[in-house]
Amino acid sequence: MKTFRKICLWLHRELGFVAVGLTLVYAISGIVVNHAHHWDTNYERSREVFNIEPVVIGPTEEIVPAVLQRLQLAEPVKSTWRAAQDKLQVFLPDGTVTVTLSTGEVLRERFRVRPLLFDLNFMHLNTGKGPWTGIADAYAGVLIILALTGIFLVRGRKGLAGRGGVLMGLGFLLPLVYIIMERYV
Repeated sequence: MKTFRKICLWLHRELGFVAVGLTLVYAISGIVVNHAHHWDTNYERSREVFNIEPVVIGPTEEIVPAVLQRLQLAEPVKSTWRAAQDKLQVFLPDGTVTVTLSTGEVLRERFRVRPLLFDLNFMHLNTGKGPWTGIADAYAGVLIILALTGIFLVRGRKGLAGRGGVLMGLGFLLPLVYIIMERYV
């Protein structure tokens, strides 16, 4: 049993150091993603409203050049879309421009990548797939080993037979109660 505990201690210590960086990636991004319904976690957005000379409503192929001329955009236009009879949307590399043709009102929405948060979310949500899938799976395996080896590190009243066992039970109980309350009650 002493050798088993030594192996657990060694694994826990060595893999614990490896896991620090990845844990921070997933922990920070996890908090951010949990609150994505409050704010855009990946992009900073800005809005600007201004007016151009109204455009006579007609066929889209005639309206687009007139609108683009009036907007005098510095950026290249990715595409345009006639959202409604009276609305034209212009898609740019950094956002969109929505023009109300009859009034000339323009809504310019820009977005800028949030450098650190975008990258953390990219990794956390495995957007890139590829090699990151293997890294994330290996990290999940490391967490499993850390959880299991950690059980055997502390002995006595503070370990599995005492307070540690109660806290571990709580760790199992919280997700169980949540899923029952959320899905079955």
